[in-house]
Amino acid sequence: MAQNSSKDGVVPREGKDISTEYFNTHRDFFETYARGGVKVEPAPVGLDTFAFNLEKNTIYVNDMFYREGRGFSDEKTAFAVCHEVEHFFEKKMMLTEKGGGEYFSKYLEKIGKSRAYGLLDNCVADIRENRSVVEKTGKEFRNTEEKMYREDLFPSADFRDAPLHIQFAQAILRERRLPDEQCLVADEVRAKLDALDGIVNKNKVKLLDAMTGTNVPMSLRLKLLDQYVVPMMEELKKKDLENEKEKSKERGESGDKKEGGEEQAGAPKDGEGELDPNEVFKEAYERAEKGTLGSVPHEAEEATFKEWQKGEKENSVETRDKEYAESLGVSEKALDDYRAINKTLQNVINPETNQSVVDDLRELFRRIIAKRKKKWIVPKYPLEEGDTLDDPVGAYVEGMRGNFKPKVWEEQEIKEIRGNKCGEVEISFVCDGSGSMNDGGGLKRKEQQRAMVLAMEALKDFNDMVDEESGSLTEPIDIKTEVYKFQGEQSDSEPLKQMGRELSEKDRITVCGELSSTPGSTTDFVPLETINIQLPDESLGKIRDGELKKIVIVLTDGESDDSRRVKDTIASLREKGVVVVGLGITSAGGAVLETYAPNALVVEDAKDLPRMLGELLEDHLKEL
Repeated sequence: MAQNSSKDGVVPREGKDISTEYFNTHRDFFETYARGGVKVEPAPVGLDTFAFNLEKNTIYVNDMFYREGRGFSDEKTAFAVCHEVEHFFEKKMMLTEKGGGEYFSKYLEKIGKSRAYGLLDNCVADIRENRSVVEKTGKEFRNTEEKMYREDLFPSADFRDAPLHIQFAQAILRERRLPDEQCLVADEVRAKLDALDGIVNKNKVKLLDAMTGTNVPMSLRLKLLDQYVVPMMEELKKKDLENEKEKSKERGESGDKKEGGEEQAGAPKDGEGELDPNEVFKEAYERAEKGTLGSVPHEAEEATFKEWQKGEKENSVETRDKEYAESLGVSEKALDDYRAINKTLQNVINPETNQSVVDDLRELFRRIIAKRKKKWIVPKYPLEEGDTLDDPVGAYVEGMRGNFKPKVWEEQEIKEIRGNKCGEVEISFVCDGSGSMNDGGGLKRKEQQRAMVLAMEALKDFNDMVDEESGSLTEPIDIKTEVYKFQGEQSDSEPLKQMGRELSEKDRITVCGELSSTPGSTTDFVPLETINIQLPDESLGKIRDGELKKIVIVLTDGESDDSRRVKDTIASLREKGVVVVGLGITSAGGAVLETYAPNALVVEDAKDLPRMLGELLEDHLKEL
């Protein structure tokens, strides 16, 4: 962001040397003032003003703008540099807010369209920046600021020669920074200033003082400015334009015409024939702007903002998500779809508890973990003697009665509170990939995805909670999962997710993505037979000894292609102690009631599938 004052666009070398020397002399002060919030660097050759680099978080200082351009002393220049740092702080912070980039863009657009708005904003902003500089420095800098306003920026407090709306902006700034001297302004302007001072909050703090507080975000200040102050300024500007129209008429009525009867050009107009205030009051704005400390041209500020936007776009959320998806080894669409489904899970409500199934499961997991914690200290009382006096009043009363062994003592007895011996759980989910899952717009397919996302997220949470409490558990808890999908293909015997404790984000996203396509047939017997055949002898021994609970949950919306094979396999699994449950999706899945009997149920409404699967998990895990 550069503005060059020399004809060839280059700052004279000797001036540049002086400026760099000044900055280097006071570098420690400027860096200390910035406190690491921004980097402060000397302006490069060719730049005779200040510059912001939002991408590098750097402000480039060229004190010549103040020392040479405005004739400031070194002390006043130092104040002005700190003032510019505050401007940068504010704008940088606004860009970090949600929607900050869009709001900042609209802000720059307003300034570009209206010099009146830009002047008013700068006057109000200067109050805030100066307050912040004084707070961070001290009395000496406050004295420097007062001298700067009296001697350089506003040597006169009489603004009556300026247009009304410009008087309004100037008086706001000068009277707030030099409160001991009231400005001379037109009566209409004074009325607006008084009205503005009359706007107070419940604590009797004036609006201008509140909105220029050093802890007030720039975005909020701009909203208050637009809501309360700008309308007052616009009324005065409208009157200024009416006065200009009257002056134009007077010039016309006085015979101010060219030869041939053509009217001489009056005040500049915009494209619709109305007076353009930016042109009408151009010289007045230029004079007024000398009373503000702004050193960065609007065009340059727009340019650096566009560079920032470009950088943000390159490093946007979309870009970060794309890179994150690549690091996981999944597609960006699969990541987005998974996140979208996951967001809906809090809406899966258990009607009995009136809270989400996710929260119900978390409460269950906390109870399971609590039962397995190490030995508790349990009080045993009342006793005639013990570790702690439980009832001191009773002891006194009984003592007065001559009973010197009252039962008012408490003794700590250690008892071991334990849950079920079973600490290992293996859950096999078998999902439906048949084409009928696409019926009705694919609702069954989508709800199966949601149900599995809920189950996977819940079980991941369970293992995370166990890990956090692992040091305090008497018996470990280890939940492993695997996921199959049947669709009449060779892959039916290969799990989408291998049996294991880990449920990584990649695992969860991959399973969800695979369930988004259901093109096949109902070959549920294939994964069931695979699970049965691959059940190792070690696991069978643990199941018999009550150390392992093995659960198989099958989700299906239709009759199996070979129900006899399914029944035979289920019988074999149950004989080995494996719990097998059939979950029918809508009435089309009613065949499970016979094929998977007696552990089977039908979810009539596909939208209830996530809730029913969550409740099913709760039922089979609550006895751990």
